[in-house]
Amino acid sequence: MRSFAIHVLLSVAWALFLGSVDLPNLAVGFVLGFAALVVFRRVLPTDTYIPRVLSVLGFLGYFVKELVVANVQVASFALKPEIALTPVIVAVPLRVESDAAIATLAATITLLPGTVAMGVSDDRRTLYAHAIGLPTLDAARASISAVEDRLLKFMR
Repeated sequence: MRSFAIHVLLSVAWALFLGSVDLPNLAVGFVLGFAALVVFRRVLPTDTYIPRVLSVLGFLGYFVKELVVANVQVASFALKPEIALTPVIVAVPLRVESDAAIATLAATITLLPGTVAMGVSDDRRTLYAHAIGLPTLDAARASISAVEDRLLKFMR
């Protein structure tokens, strides 16, 4: 938490240095502050902060890529009048354990076109989801598990 506080202070200091505390200056300050934390990581207490931020950024990049691919796929379904959609409801065993991680996974797959989280089992070990455009149940399960893999990298 100290690393995050230092990061925020660096970004605010940058904005104050420029004379205007507004969103663009804070954003640039946040990027420059992160760069400073990376450069001075041996001096500052950033033991897990930098890898965690990098894993969050990696997940966001992965999510944006998957979002674009899924949107193109669903748009192609809409434009092809005779496409055979294969809607499935799949039970996916969960490896994430916390309520926050389960909610994040459910929200993430729901935001991706073609998949909707339907619910979680009472023991919180299985996620039920609806998917279209995937050839088999295993492909649907693998698609959701791939998102969970990325999520596990920064939520642990």
